[in-house]
Amino acid sequence: MESQADPSGPSAIPSEVSFKNLPAAQEQDYLCDLDMSCDFMSEWQIQQAREQPVAVIGVKDVQLSAPVGADAWGWNWVIAECPIQPILVSVSVALRRNFKTASEDDDITEDTIHYGRLRSAIIETVQRYNTEIKPDNATGLSLMNIMTHLIGTLSVRDHLTVGQKITWSSFQVMLPKSSLRGAGASLTMQTIYRKTSLKDQEAGPPDSIGITGRSITLRIHDLKVPTLIGMLEKERIRKQNVIANVEMDRWLCNGDFHWDMEQIIVKAMEESSFQTLEALAEHIGKLLTRYVLIPNIIGIVGAAGSGAANKWDSFSDDYKKVPWKETNVADFCSIVKIKLEKPGIYMDTTPGVEMAMDIRPQPNSPYFYLWEDYKRLKTPERSYNGTLKDWITKNYPEEPLAYLQRKLGEAFKTELVKSKMITDEVNSQPSSSDSEAS
Repeated sequence: MESQADPSGPSAIPSEVSFKNLPAAQEQDYLCDLDMSCDFMSEWQIQQAREQPVAVIGVKDVQLSAPVGADAWGWNWVIAECPIQPILVSVSVALRRNFKTASEDDDITEDTIHYGRLRSAIIETVQRYNTEIKPDNATGLSLMNIMTHLIGTLSVRDHLTVGQKITWSSFQVMLPKSSLRGAGASLTMQTIYRKTSLKDQEAGPPDSIGITGRSITLRIHDLKVPTLIGMLEKERIRKQNVIANVEMDRWLCNGDFHWDMEQIIVKAMEESSFQTLEALAEHIGKLLTRYVLIPNIIGIVGAAGSGAANKWDSFSDDYKKVPWKETNVADFCSIVKIKLEKPGIYMDTTPGVEMAMDIRPQPNSPYFYLWEDYKRLKTPERSYNGTLKDWITKNYPEEPLAYLQRKLGEAFKTELVKSKMITDEVNSQPSSSDSEAS
């Protein structure tokens, strides 16, 4: 059977609704409407709400390059000097039905999407982003901005990743050269769709597209940092390589904050000396919340609208007296997820922990106190080369989260005795590999 379409062209197969000729501004208006008309979810909520996929189509790691904020060496926020760096774009869609006609006819038919069309649309979008996008400020050169344009082209304009046959889509943009310590940073957007009715179709976009939920997650991948960690006596002497993966689930902020986050994570781990991964994970989460997330959330909300700044000035400096429910601060509060792994004392063991922090300013939250001095909090300057401890001490002399000096004397001796006891106890137990060998 003769093929119905040339898969190399983004608009080769007619779609149910076409936005091909929309002006760029109107295209973005539709995208904004889509964001406002659906529930903003966490990744967990998306996975619980989506239909079980029966067929998935995708392209992975399309290699391109673009100015999307700081690379591994940083950036001074001068738009003309924004570094061009490699990006990897991946797109997947889940279908409501199997490839019945496509599999029977062994051809590209209406019940499938050729990966070549996805790839062509991705390349076209990034090229257009590189040549036509002129942001008003530095935050316009970011993962979020290029993600917006990918969604605008593949979903709104070309209708490739939406439609009656599609239940879920996933877009990921990865920056593999944004880190000197890890695998890079990425932004992932997942969307779930309902089957639209005739009334929805007649109403036009965004109702005709049928979006019911969306999640956005910023990730920092596989940071490897020498860290003093462990309870054994020998672990208190030499550092071990700890692998950190950090996520900001329900991420809504624009800009290249992933770079600032990595600096905080690396410095926090290098300067720490915790006995447990659990304590280190929470320590990292608290520092990220106070010195990256809160100052930027307050900055974003305070700048939204003509009277927003005056409104924030009128609020009490005491975080406990702020009417947080009357603000939209909670909308910009991510769920901070931290995963840490360290070498095990046995060859067949890799210890690890994962934790999540809901940082919304709620009186019953265990992290509510992190909002103390919310008006004064800021992020370390990118040119700062000292320790995080010194920066905190200089800027916040009475900081409740400042590093506490270890007590010496008898307390330190007691700790060494405890570590020695744990060492003897652990060493007396054979590993599973020893058991198998015997």
